[in-house]
Amino acid sequence: MLPRALTIRRALLLAALCCVAAAWLAGPAGRLAAALPLLLFAPGYLVERALRPCPRPTAFLRPSLWLGLSLSLVALLYEWATALGLSLAPLAIDGLAAACGLGVLWRLWLDDQRRKTKDQTSEVDAIAADWPLVLGPWSWALLAVFALALWLRFYQIRDLALPAWVDSVHHALMIRVAFERGQAPLSLRPYLPVDQIPYHWGYHVVMAAALRLSGATLPQAMLWGGQLLNALHVLTVAALAAYLWRRPVAGVAAGITVGLLSIMPAYYVSWGRYTQLTGLLLLPAAMIAWRELLRAPSRRLAAALALLLAGMSLIHFLVLAFALCYMAVSGLVWALSARPRELRSRLAHAALGAGLALALAGPWLWSLASRALRPTIGRSQPLAGAGSYYVLDSNLLWAGLNRWLIALALLVALWAVWRRRGRAVEQMLWLAALTVLAEPWLALYLLPALGATLLLWGAQRRRPPIAIGGAALLLLNPATARLPYIAVLNNEVVVITLFIPIGVLLGGGAGLVWGAMDDGRSNVRTLAYRSWARIAFAVALAAVSAWGAWNMRDVVNPGTVLATQADVAALGWAAEHTPPDARYLISAAAWLGTGRGADGGWWLLPLTGRWTSTPPVVYDYGPPDYVRETRARTQQVMAFQAGQEQQLYQLIDCERITYVYLGPKSGALTPAAFPADQGFVKLYERDGATIFAVRRPAPPTPARRAECSRTEPAP
Repeated sequence: MLPRALTIRRALLLAALCCVAAAWLAGPAGRLAAALPLLLFAPGYLVERALRPCPRPTAFLRPSLWLGLSLSLVALLYEWATALGLSLAPLAIDGLAAACGLGVLWRLWLDDQRRKTKDQTSEVDAIAADWPLVLGPWSWALLAVFALALWLRFYQIRDLALPAWVDSVHHALMIRVAFERGQAPLSLRPYLPVDQIPYHWGYHVVMAAALRLSGATLPQAMLWGGQLLNALHVLTVAALAAYLWRRPVAGVAAGITVGLLSIMPAYYVSWGRYTQLTGLLLLPAAMIAWRELLRAPSRRLAAALALLLAGMSLIHFLVLAFALCYMAVSGLVWALSARPRELRSRLAHAALGAGLALALAGPWLWSLASRALRPTIGRSQPLAGAGSYYVLDSNLLWAGLNRWLIALALLVALWAVWRRRGRAVEQMLWLAALTVLAEPWLALYLLPALGATLLLWGAQRRRPPIAIGGAALLLLNPATARLPYIAVLNNEVVVITLFIPIGVLLGGGAGLVWGAMDDGRSNVRTLAYRSWARIAFAVALAAVSAWGAWNMRDVVNPGTVLATQADVAALGWAAEHTPPDARYLISAAAWLGTGRGADGGWWLLPLTGRWTSTPPVVYDYGPPDYVRETRARTQQVMAFQAGQEQQLYQLIDCERITYVYLGPKSGALTPAAFPADQGFVKLYERDGATIFAVRRPAPPTPARRAECSRTEPAP
């Protein structure tokens, strides 16, 4: 028996605290495992308890709000510290984290005392009321799905030495800058001559704070943190589905879809697409807050929504566009049946939230606006998208189980519309709006389904204009119409976000099936049938979960893996045995218009601070002359062939390169191109990774530098 003062709730709290303390003492990996949940949930928990935006939040809903608010608050903290010229030193980060942790403990302990004073029910009943996330059967099921998805995400990266592909390299550099300065990485100096960068950085400061608290390595924080963020989509999409369909089974089915069946977002790890992954975690919470604002507006809801929208603008601007698009669509659907007085009230609260969001994100928005107005850099950027960057990859659209999942989601949408569920209409309209913004011709494949949805909905609600409009949309299909090419959003960004509406719709389908098992009769036979049917349905969900996890165990694309364990060892050697001002020639390969590194040598700059001939692709935000020189240098390395060694040596001389790095996947550059008789000394060779020192004649004098193919590079 527990002492009277030590309730089961407090005992669980103390046990959790002991586990956290043990993890913290275990070393950097354990501290990272403790610091990430603290950063991702504690600030949002405290703000949610203070604001109480939702009067009666469910167990499914609250973690989603905590997560979205926490991510926003950390990003906003860095934004305003940078704007005020302050630096979040290690002591400040530690102090704020400790304050958040103590605040959560105090709040939980105090809430338990208040409940004991207010309610004299049994201890077990009190816990059942306070801990539905622990004791509710569907909450247990969701936690099981989340645990399986989290294990699966970590299993999927078992062979990764460093984060994969292109985005990971510049993410690592920006995290390093934020970590070293304690500010938002608006300038990438001294590593790159890039100032006032218009690249969203909210994810990077969250990871910088985790690094500061844990002392883990940068790659470890990115890989572990990225997979945790990936798995957390199970909870956020489940919260949205359970909220919209008013059934916890809808949340569990949505979590299964997102975590174990859909190839997205699991495949994000192959791209290192951590910023969009993080931004999308805020989207369900913002959608829920907006729906609550339409239902019962309040200043607290407006404030919570403003925090979420401001955070999105810092973490991923296109996700903010997704949220605004949903708000416009759902607001329009709601306004069709609203009274004028209700409409004015919602508009007033929406304006309040929008104004507060603009104020919170003001320094960042001003930075973006001022850069856009500067004529020297107000030009199109390849990273913003151009040409093939906007062409839809049909293989991406239909990857994995997408054909089946999309087909089932459309069937559920039609069924839900027939059952007069306006939530399905909202999801379809939102998806259609995003499709039109991303790729108009793709709308020809989705508009017929949208038309059928509106036709059924209009007929059910006896609204002829809507039904007629739906019938007209049925005529817009690839066989009868063609649309011009217009690019507003990158369609790839939209396609890889489809897992959210797919999860919500399939969750709704599970909710409808579950509800259909209850026909309202209550005799013994129907009750037994209903119980067995629901047990069979739950078993089917469990079987699908197990099959999906097995099917998704290998999701990393080997073609996007640039670095190996041999590269990690070589990078460590380079950091220890070469000077900080070393300049490395590395292999390069084509990527959009900027070029990229071809092997693990590309990680030299973010991990060791050494200059590389091909820097991370965010160099393209630098001054025009620097961008032109860097592209030309990268192109020359990419075009190298046997017999062109003298041109390569001239490049080495002109760029004052002092070392050459060749990884196991170095491509056209091979050790044979750097013989000893040409002044190259092999310093390191292990498992296919090789490092040469350059002992060639002194670089050309300024008078002879005109003979070089380019001007002297910027430092």
